[in-house]
Amino acid sequence: MRSVNAFLQPLWLAFGLLTTLPMGRLIAAPVSATDSGRSVLCYPLVGLVIGAALAGVATALQAVDAVLGAGLVVALWVVLTGALHLDGLADCVDGLFAGHGRSDPERTLAVMKDPAAGPMAVVALVLMLALKSAALIALWPQVGPALLVAAVLARTAACLLMASTRYRRREGLASTLALNLSRRDAWVMAAIVAGLTLAFAGVALGVVAMLAALAVGMFWRALWQRRIGGYTGDVVGALIELVETTALVAAALSVGPWS
Repeated sequence: MRSVNAFLQPLWLAFGLLTTLPMGRLIAAPVSATDSGRSVLCYPLVGLVIGAALAGVATALQAVDAVLGAGLVVALWVVLTGALHLDGLADCVDGLFAGHGRSDPERTLAVMKDPAAGPMAVVALVLMLALKSAALIALWPQVGPALLVAAVLARTAACLLMASTRYRRREGLASTLALNLSRRDAWVMAAIVAGLTLAFAGVALGVVAMLAALAVGMFWRALWQRRIGGYTGDVVGALIELVETTALVAAALSVGPWS
């Protein structure tokens, strides 16, 4: 029973943080630091559930117009995540454009913490949602595999970012997670995800999506290393949005609908 609880508690924590699904209510108090760290390793499983839910809805809507179907899937996507990652993207864009460049990382962090969204942040959100919708329209109606892969790889990328980069704030939503995340386990988990992605999606979709995720992840990490010397929760959330969108767009551009 203890081994079951040791696995489920981090999983519920991951769902509670990354989604609006009611599994977060199953979290048992008190939450240990170890469980917090292990919850990051469950991010790909959360992505799997999100991707499966989106793929199921897309399958149910496959007979409707592509524009309407894609719009409904993207709307559900936002609802399932509570727009948490979109908020992170908006904060990061504000920090990049209003943070006085590389010379003032503390100013950048302060801007990112401000809940108000600037005009560039709004533009970024519109573009992100538009690109997701356009990619789904291009892949419609057989979007299930691409949705699953994009959702899982995005949260795997988030886990690897947290495992390989210094957390920049003294306190914050991700501080306990960062301190208790096993770097070795994160890389093992990523290797498992890569193997399962190729097995499930095939070499074509799997390789395209993983290369897209890798390129975005490396660029995003390097950018924030230069700007603030690490990452914040906003940086992680924005990375999830960027990888999801890039994986879908890469799939749509490279091979078209997946059968």
